[in-house]
Amino acid sequence: MVAPKNYTPTEGYTNLVNPGELGITKLHFGILSLAAEATFFDHSDDTEVALIALGGQCTLLVGHNGNKAHGTLGERPDVFHGDAGVAYIPHHTTYELLVGDAGVEVAVCQTPSHVDTAAAILTAGETLTEAAHQLAVMEDDRESELVGEAVCLYRFLDEEGTATVQLTHPTQPASRVVLHHNDVLVLPENTRARLLTYEGVCYQLSIARATPLR
Repeated sequence: MVAPKNYTPTEGYTNLVNPGELGITKLHFGILSLAAEATFFDHSDDTEVALIALGGQCTLLVGHNGNKAHGTLGERPDVFHGDAGVAYIPHHTTYELLVGDAGVEVAVCQTPSHVDTAAAILTAGETLTEAAHQLAVMEDDRESELVGEAVCLYRFLDEEGTATVQLTHPTQPASRVVLHHNDVLVLPENTRARLLTYEGVCYQLSIARATPLR
């Protein structure tokens, strides 16, 4: 049964999804919330990492040896004002976030990868020019059907808002799930999800393996 998990905003990194739970086999997902002047350092190990700036701005330093990149990640105050800045970090690469005089909130998704892609730091609305990356990031595509394996984050301008999503799977009866502010919906492989209705201003972030949005 597909059921959402709820994120409670917390300073630091909050892990929300791991492979082996909720039918997921290849995706990690969490949210990183950093205060002003904070820093965060990590290593991608044997995964590709996608960083999606939900709100705020920071400097991102990626890489060592020959695969380096640096730039600004994030340009909007929150998910209801403009497009996200997104960064893709290849496997076995370091990355560090340096926060300025205001905090930043970043969604973090990882999937196993040994593909030798270049690090990419995209400005708001910019898209990738190569198709080799293992993660597909989509915001507010309310018409497309999402096909799992995928993770979706929902937010509402009025935090009392809700959304209804229809779920289908080849071997299970169709069902519906009601989503609330800061809910994370996890879709196992071959599960299809379509946003049916929502109240007020709704934000939907979808991250999937490869390009299963149709």
